[in-house]
Amino acid sequence: MGKLKWLVACSAITALIGCGSTPVKNDTASNNQSTDLVKQDEQNTLPQDPIFYLDEAKRVYANTGDQNLRNQWIIRAAESYKQQGACLQSEKIVHLSIREFTDPALRNQSQIILAECELSKPATDWQKIAKLQGQINQDISHKKRALRIQYAQFVHLKQWLNAALSLNQIEPTEQQQSEDIWYLLQRLNEQELENALRKHADLSAWLQLSLIVKRFGLQQGQLQTAVAEWQTRFQAHPLSLNLPAEIQQAMQISQLQMQKIAVLLPLSGRLSQQGEAIKQGLLAAYYLKQKSVSSDSQDAFPALHFFDIESKPMSELVAEVSDYDVVIGPLVKDKLAEFSQLAPPELNIIGLNRLDETNLVAEPGIIDTQPIDENQKLALAEQAAPPGIRIYFALSPEDEAVQLANKVFKTGAVSPIVVTQQSGAPMRMANTFLQTWQILTEDNDVSPGLATFTDNKSMRTSLTSLLDVSQSKTRIDQLESITSEKIYSVPRNRRDVDAIVLFASPEQTELLNPIVETSLSPFNDKAVPVYASSRSYSQNFSNNTLRDLRNITFTDMPWMLPDGAHQSLKNEVAEIWPKQDDTLKRLFALGYDAYTLVPFLPGLKALPQVSIKGLTGTLSVDQNGNIIRVLPFGKITESEVILLAMD
Repeated sequence: MGKLKWLVACSAITALIGCGSTPVKNDTASNNQSTDLVKQDEQNTLPQDPIFYLDEAKRVYANTGDQNLRNQWIIRAAESYKQQGACLQSEKIVHLSIREFTDPALRNQSQIILAECELSKPATDWQKIAKLQGQINQDISHKKRALRIQYAQFVHLKQWLNAALSLNQIEPTEQQQSEDIWYLLQRLNEQELENALRKHADLSAWLQLSLIVKRFGLQQGQLQTAVAEWQTRFQAHPLSLNLPAEIQQAMQISQLQMQKIAVLLPLSGRLSQQGEAIKQGLLAAYYLKQKSVSSDSQDAFPALHFFDIESKPMSELVAEVSDYDVVIGPLVKDKLAEFSQLAPPELNIIGLNRLDETNLVAEPGIIDTQPIDENQKLALAEQAAPPGIRIYFALSPEDEAVQLANKVFKTGAVSPIVVTQQSGAPMRMANTFLQTWQILTEDNDVSPGLATFTDNKSMRTSLTSLLDVSQSKTRIDQLESITSEKIYSVPRNRRDVDAIVLFASPEQTELLNPIVETSLSPFNDKAVPVYASSRSYSQNFSNNTLRDLRNITFTDMPWMLPDGAHQSLKNEVAEIWPKQDDTLKRLFALGYDAYTLVPFLPGLKALPQVSIKGLTGTLSVDQNGNIIRVLPFGKITESEVILLAMD
């Protein structure tokens, strides 16, 4: 570098290092020294103050003229500032110097420093991380650091398996690292674990143990046997020497006593019909279970007692059920909150609602959505802490909206629009969908289009306005008035819309879907998918209605969809209650599953990665004690509803 160029570069960085005389060229300087320093920096914390390295950069270059050595001391200064938490100075040095770095190892190290500094910020710019990640080559230098950046990016993208693979390349034999890999893999479902096991032999130990927990987590004896066999196969594995805390707990947990079960429901008053439907579901599960028990065990079968929560003050009800093993209910949120507060702490409760409005905004069916930290691991290990188990089981409309947002997001859609009734549960679902979408896309500035309606007339107006169909029709009318001739043209809609989500009743959806079909002009390259929640579907749809609703994909509980596993029970219920409406059918399923869950409560609370299949969905318990339902999807064809394969 000539004198002028050195001075220009030096003047930009002078506040940090000062400038020396023109360098004296020394052709004997060795590039190997630079490489040796890079290797040294990979393993050691830099002991000196950043200014020391900046002074060395100036001195070395003045004495030798070796640019590589000078640049190595400069990058050391940037590393030193980063180690001190002064990333602003570190980034300045890198940005000022990186163009002078001809050594690939130094350029690689510079990108790593910038990425690590970005990750340390409270609001990480993940687009910047992705760009830097694309410029980092872990095979050139600082492989472990590059892998940690890759790991952070995968966690952010919720690519749990890829994150585990990255961690496994760093220090797979370390206990902490091994536990982190374990907790990442708990976010995978059973099918994903099986697929990973076929492809990634290096994760075999973790994957096999994960599958054991998924399959036998609620069967204590089989879990103990399978884990012992796994430990024999993988004796030297870090997890074999120190099993995850929740597995140890699940293998030692006491079985729940079930001699007396109390059920608190509104069996009189305005909600008596709903309470009766839940009661019938509970009794159906109770008697079905009783039939499977041998006659010798009938005396030990639990007694089921129903209490009308409208008949007495809450304090009296609490006194009556305090010596029961398990209480199911109440149904209404306010009464559940009151009962939970007054009940003795050792009482096991399955509330038929939630005490808070917290929803899972990321993908349901996983332990949580945030990067792993020690607090989360502790939460996993202490889920079933005594004295009593408290579980909250609600058919939450907002949970459906969260799952719909995840479903649409996974299809790659970027410009969905939401159509909703402007009140009640549909509006709450729409707001939840929009909030979840912003979290998934990490964009608070751009939100899906929203069309709301209050009646049939505003339904068409609102939707066509959002799709720009009305504006297109207006332009056609204007041209006709100017030319005085009839223009044969189809109004065009917005071409960017790639999904439509409906939150409406079955009757409203029956009117909406034809409007959607006619509003989407033939100029679209492909059909725009339409999604809906369970509120849009009824088992009482006629064939004509199904034709009007064709191509809608919707979510609902297995009990309401064509599912051979429950067909005999469906036939029996239909024979007893031939005209039961859809809401009561769903509440019947809630009661059925609430009773079915009772013996599994300790295991589900201890192992949030474990689930059971019920009438209301695939059920697991999160860290707050809330039952999380993963619902299947159905699709309406010309004449029937077909069950779609789970993602």
